[in-house]
Amino acid sequence: MKGKFMYALPIIPIGIGLAAMAVGSGEKANAEQDKIERGKYLVTIMGCTDCHSPHGPDGKPIKGLEFSGHPANAPLPKWEPKMLEEGILATMGLTMTAFAGPFGVSVGGNLTPDDETGIGKLTEEMLIESWRTGNHWKEDKRPVLPPMPMEPYSHITDDDIRAILAYLKSLKPIKNQPPKSIVAPPPTH
Repeated sequence: MKGKFMYALPIIPIGIGLAAMAVGSGEKANAEQDKIERGKYLVTIMGCTDCHSPHGPDGKPIKGLEFSGHPANAPLPKWEPKMLEEGILATMGLTMTAFAGPFGVSVGGNLTPDDETGIGKLTEEMLIESWRTGNHWKEDKRPVLPPMPMEPYSHITDDDIRAILAYLKSLKPIKNQPPKSIVAPPPTH
């Protein structure tokens, strides 16, 4: 009897350790899910689908293309300085994912986690730096163009930026390479 009890003693700490690991894993999974849910909430109230999801003729996002950005083959809107005289500050593409104005042509990027055409390689640190500086995370640090509201976004907490990225990375990847935005040259007067 004594021999059987002696063999059981080492098993008890192993069992306790495994149970603690299971609880710890569950808490970690719950924390990650809470982070994703927070990100979903923020993305929803911030209206990210307004510019980063192609819209149909009814003005609603096209199902299955949410967050995929400006369609690769869709035309870009045009704008000329003389349009200001007519009271036109900016124009919008048919899918509501590209905008042209005195700032240039701003194209809604692919926010799905596709490694080649989306944010698959974007890290938390890269996104935080982008939103703090107002510069794009991928395109040679060019300025992020209107209508992206970079000034208010620069005040979002690091934890909320991390939550936004966690949510976006939880989405289904969509392969779509929007054209690059075009920064307008400085005025020459």
